[in-house]
Amino acid sequence: MDDPNHMELKNPILPIKNGLLKRVKGFKKMFSDKDNFKKILIGLMLVVIAGLAFTTYKINEVRTRAFLVYFGSEEIGIVREQEKALDILSEIKRDLTNTYDIDIVLNDEIRFKDTHAKDDLLTSMDEIKDSIKSKMTFLVTGYVLLIDNKEVAATKTKKDMEEIIEKIKKPYTKGDGENSSIKDVKFVEDVKIEKKNIPLNKITNKDELYQYLQTGTEEVKTHVVEVGESLWTIAKIYDMSVEDLIKANQDKNPEKLQIGDEVKLLVPKSMLTVATVEEIKYTEQVDYEVKIEYDKKMYKTEKKVKVEGSKGENEVLAKVTKHNGVVVDKEILDKKIIKEPVDELIVKGTKEVPKTIATGAFLMPTRGSVSSRYGMRNGRMHKGLDIAARTGTAIKAADGGKVVFAGRRGAYGNLVEIDHGNGYTTRYGHCSSINVKKGDKVYKGQVIAKVGNTGRSTGPHLHFEVIKNGRNQNPASYVR
Repeated sequence: MDDPNHMELKNPILPIKNGLLKRVKGFKKMFSDKDNFKKILIGLMLVVIAGLAFTTYKINEVRTRAFLVYFGSEEIGIVREQEKALDILSEIKRDLTNTYDIDIVLNDEIRFKDTHAKDDLLTSMDEIKDSIKSKMTFLVTGYVLLIDNKEVAATKTKKDMEEIIEKIKKPYTKGDGENSSIKDVKFVEDVKIEKKNIPLNKITNKDELYQYLQTGTEEVKTHVVEVGESLWTIAKIYDMSVEDLIKANQDKNPEKLQIGDEVKLLVPKSMLTVATVEEIKYTEQVDYEVKIEYDKKMYKTEKKVKVEGSKGENEVLAKVTKHNGVVVDKEILDKKIIKEPVDELIVKGTKEVPKTIATGAFLMPTRGSVSSRYGMRNGRMHKGLDIAARTGTAIKAADGGKVVFAGRRGAYGNLVEIDHGNGYTTRYGHCSSINVKKGDKVYKGQVIAKVGNTGRSTGPHLHFEVIKNGRNQNPASYVR
């Protein structure tokens, strides 16, 4: 029996051999033709040359690959590696951050564009660095204070700004002693802190910013000129310079200020208003009422206290709202009576006052001219007021009272003395004649004597004295 596998191997070999023989014969025929051979050879050479040229191009393309470097919109050089240029920029930022101790934000950044360049056209890293420095502008990261959405100032850190704000609040958070309890502290204005990139020169020192917020705006107030005041005295009152006052009042002549003139002042005003709400417990006095009782036995000019009044006391709990320490609103939450007030009772007279009762005001006792005033005269004290007048001119009682002396008394000559019953006594000396006697009651303006030249006198006149509780007074301060 035949092997079937053996038969399958023999059959395919014959076609393969036949194919190879045909191809070999074809090549022999092709190479036997000289023209065809040349063409093939040239083709092979061209393929090899093209391959070499491509390889050379690829090697050169890789070796000259580079990047145009732009800072902002300006070209600043050519580099082979982007990373080195970016490192230069990072180094510059780092140096600025260390110098100013604050985060730096450059206004422009580096960008790249593909190109090719030989080594001799490349820009050194030092040149790249110098170009960036010469062209750069930068901002810093700061924290801006906004008051009612208006930017006021900026600090380096948020902590600095928060410390300033707390420092402004602090004086108003203590309350008014043991009986006061602060319930709320806030700003009247809308106050916000925002992180922002800003120019370096906008960053403010903490102490300077605190001072600015306390006195940064100016509110015009006025001062009304009083007797004896000048710009110098007004400046001293408000602890400011005369020059500033003159600048604020250019419409006024500093040398000719008038009483009642309004002088403008430039008074610093805080930019922030701290509003505090506190509960305060305090004791208040309650005024007593004055009641009047009438007595027909007393003169109309007389009155006396029958019952002394005394004030009462209340314990009050109040909610007080203050702006920068000044009370702007007060609400009473609770009130307890500690002590009731006692009404005062005054008794007044209804009886008509006799003309002889003193009024308490003196009139000029006679008509004439003052010839000698109260005070030292020729080394001696002159205790009265001398009024020169013709002999016989009427002398009137300066006020109502009782005659306690009427007659002759040494240097006074003819003298009348009146006790007015209110601590005051008046004397009328050198009279030519006396119209009253001791014990008479006289009324204000009643003729009691006439001008004369009796006693120690150099001519007709009235010597008039005013005595209060036993002490001589200057009559010029009393008569009208």
